[in-house]
Amino acid sequence: MKFSILFLFGAVSAYTYDELLEAPRRSGAVPNAEGSAAVFSERTYSFESKSWSGGLKMLSMSTGATKDIVSGSEIGGFAWGAGHDLLYLNDTEGTTGLWAVDVESGHEREVYSFAGNVDTLKTKVIDGGLRVVVSGWADEDGELVRADRAPKPDSGLLYDSIFVRHWDYWLTGDRMSVFGLVFSDKFEVKEELKNYLKGTGLESPIMPFPSGDDIVLGEEMLIVNAKAPELNPANNTATYFYSVKYTDDNVPVSINKGVHGACSSPALSKDGKLLAGLVQAENGYESDQNVVFVYNLATGNGTRLTDPKAFDRSPSSVMWSSDESEVLYLIGEDKGKDVVWKLTVGSEQPVKLSTTHSVLDASNLGNGRLLLSSSAIVKSTYFELYVPESDSTRILLDAASSVPESRVGEFWFGGSRGETVHGFLVYPTDFDPTEKYPLAFLIHGGPQSAWTDSWSTRWNPVVWSDAGLDGYVVVTINPTGSTGYGKDFTDKIQNNWGSYPYIDLVLGLEYVVKEFGFIDTERMIAAGASYGGYMINWIQGSALGRVFKALVTHDGVFSTLNQYASEELYFPTHDFGGSFVTNTRGYYRYNPMSRMYRWATPHFIVHNAKDYRLPESEGLIAFNVLQELGVPSKLLHFPDENHWVLKPENSRRWHKEIFAFINQYSSNAKVSTREIESCREKLRQIAENVDGDVALL
Repeated sequence: MKFSILFLFGAVSAYTYDELLEAPRRSGAVPNAEGSAAVFSERTYSFESKSWSGGLKMLSMSTGATKDIVSGSEIGGFAWGAGHDLLYLNDTEGTTGLWAVDVESGHEREVYSFAGNVDTLKTKVIDGGLRVVVSGWADEDGELVRADRAPKPDSGLLYDSIFVRHWDYWLTGDRMSVFGLVFSDKFEVKEELKNYLKGTGLESPIMPFPSGDDIVLGEEMLIVNAKAPELNPANNTATYFYSVKYTDDNVPVSINKGVHGACSSPALSKDGKLLAGLVQAENGYESDQNVVFVYNLATGNGTRLTDPKAFDRSPSSVMWSSDESEVLYLIGEDKGKDVVWKLTVGSEQPVKLSTTHSVLDASNLGNGRLLLSSSAIVKSTYFELYVPESDSTRILLDAASSVPESRVGEFWFGGSRGETVHGFLVYPTDFDPTEKYPLAFLIHGGPQSAWTDSWSTRWNPVVWSDAGLDGYVVVTINPTGSTGYGKDFTDKIQNNWGSYPYIDLVLGLEYVVKEFGFIDTERMIAAGASYGGYMINWIQGSALGRVFKALVTHDGVFSTLNQYASEELYFPTHDFGGSFVTNTRGYYRYNPMSRMYRWATPHFIVHNAKDYRLPESEGLIAFNVLQELGVPSKLLHFPDENHWVLKPENSRRWHKEIFAFINQYSSNAKVSTREIESCREKLRQIAENVDGDVALL
């Protein structure tokens, strides 16, 4: 067991949620062909004007200097064209304009107008012109859904098979698709707009989070990642890579069709002959390990590059080196950080490159140099240059919002299965280790996810640490089921939602209370969202629930039985060991509802109307039970939000109400050493009896 802490002294202003929400938000940086400059978007919200502002900025790779390229809050995707041309999308009242700007002269002009909304702009310079590809909704005839499409006479939606809604929208006859056109070098239209997937039965980019990473432009063909059209997406995660020639009648060729799970991150080699990508072995398990494959497009043969046992991490993206034809770069989680690995074809192990915090995105600059878009718990997106000669990075442009590095510490402790478990501590402003501070125990969602050393505008530990008069010591633990610690550690949460992870959280809380004397054990609160919300509800009905002064559940699970009201049914089918029909017992095993009679700790519930992953009835029934039991409780509801709270004004209200609630119950006077020792003894007893606490009722 080990931990590391750095302390900060000196008067510094607390970091508020208004500062978080009004801080500039950056995209990843996209370099030009020469690697001399990169462009990124930056948007800022103002609570005073109730509006967004921002635009596109260019970053010099040599000096780190930036200059404004385009202003406007409605700018969408952007990509480099030929020479100094940068193209970008601009949304206006349901239609989208395609604009080109010369980054040297500043001259800009609209070169095309799409009749509906499009996004995920991709470009490729070709002989005598430029190919432009976008994504957008296609109607049943395969045409781009127009902004002026006539509404239907009634609002009824009729279904005869499962998968009727997804994330925050109901399914209709419209499908996400890939459209393209070709310009001359003077931006005259040479090939009219075409739906490359019309009539194929394919939908790409993959919903509900359409990404340009699912689309690759080759010389003669388009590569897309798409759900298996023959399988119902409610019960299957399988996706395949397809090639579609630009010139034929939309006849897709499957590159890796077969029995496997989800694919992601297709990447063409420089010569266009090989396609690299990530493939999961198990269909129906969205968090299965990603394994690197390379496919020969001429022969159709595929080769596995990483051995799942020898390299047990699960990268989230892959790209080819621009210098070496046998080298790829991977990005993925590793022990609480997102790191970069260099993988040489034929080698047994990728080599981890030296980076500081978490890498969000990487781009080739030539000569082994990489442009990294990174962030940390203590700082928002910043850009740095990886230099291979020294295996080190240097910052090109620092974050627009940050707090001192010393406000974060890490620790490890013995977990439920004999493995070491990792966690972070975040300290409040002006932290003094000789004082006592309330604790905020934050639990991540997923459950196959993790707290990482990265920035968030939704659950930001720094903002939580500065909530209230005294602030909080924030503890975030990555229990069994978390990602970045090996496949076995992640997979062990299957059929064990309320056992191993719960035990790890108990042991972790016991550890920090024992090791860190600055935690006031009589002023502890716990909060979590999604699976974290499930765990808060499970804790509320368990012995651990009596240790906390207040609990917060955001879009959590009250009853595991109701998980079959979700949209992606493969998720509960996998995690609970079968469908609700074939394995009902698995859904009862760790059901928070079964322990609702124990609920007693003041509890704040958040649940949003457009959350179709965890229907809002879960929050309503939890609140109703709390009220009937006489437990102090509040319900916050957003009719216009999904599983997340994304709108700044709503997010501001979210923070305001939650912080007022937890501060109310954690603001009692400082307690004596005897009372703190009593709480530590209570935690020790819970830890000793934790197996009985999770036994079936």
